[in-house]
Amino acid sequence: MLVRTDRDHDILDALARRSRIMSLAQIAGFWWSGGATPEKHARNRLQELQGAGFLDSEPAISVPIISLPGPVFVWSPGQPDPDAYAVSKALISRWPMVDPVPVLLYFATETTHNQYGGARTPRRPKADHVCHDLHVAELYLKFRRERPEDAKRWIGEDARRKSGRWLKDPDAILDFGSEASPHVVEFGGRYNAKEVAEKHRDCAKRGRSYELW
Repeated sequence: MLVRTDRDHDILDALARRSRIMSLAQIAGFWWSGGATPEKHARNRLQELQGAGFLDSEPAISVPIISLPGPVFVWSPGQPDPDAYAVSKALISRWPMVDPVPVLLYFATETTHNQYGGARTPRRPKADHVCHDLHVAELYLKFRRERPEDAKRWIGEDARRKSGRWLKDPDAILDFGSEASPHVVEFGGRYNAKEVAEKHRDCAKRGRSYELW
C-alpha cells in the first residue's frame, strides 16, 4: 500500500476539490519547484499515485498558459455594471497567436474524489475545455502563492452542487461560510460581450461579488 505524504494529500485535494485538471508542468512547478529536474521527480511520484489508483492521466494539446497579472474586472453589489464590450475586448486582446503544444494532464479518480470530497461522478477532460481548465488551475496556484487565505476558501466547480436551471456555475467560489456571500472567481478566456453581461447578471441576481480574470 502506498503511504501518502503531506504533499501527496495536498495534490490530491487540489485535483478533487479545487481544479478539474492540472498539467505535469503546473504540478512540478508548484510542488517540486525547489529541486533539480522537477518534472522528472514529479512524474515519478505522480506515476506512483496513478498506480495506486488515486490519479489518472492523458496527453492533450493546449495553447500555453497566458500571463495572469491580475483580474480584468472586479465587481461587488452596489457598484456600476461593467462595460461588457470593453471587458470583452480586454479579455480577448491577451491571447497571442501561438500554436497549441502537447501537455500531460493529471486528474483525480473516483477513489480520490470520494476520499477528499470532490465530485460524485468525476469526468475525464474534454478536449475543448482543456485550455480553460488549465487556466483555472493556474489561477488556483496563483492564489496559493499570492492570496493563501483566499486559496483555503477556494472550491472548484465540480466540488459543488449544480446551481440549477438558468443559473451559472462559476469556475470557483471563495466560500466564507456564514460570514458573507460566496465570492466568485471566473476565468474569462475569450468571453464575448454577451458572455460578460450574462456572467455579470447571474452574479448580480444572486448578490455575489466576483472577479473576472
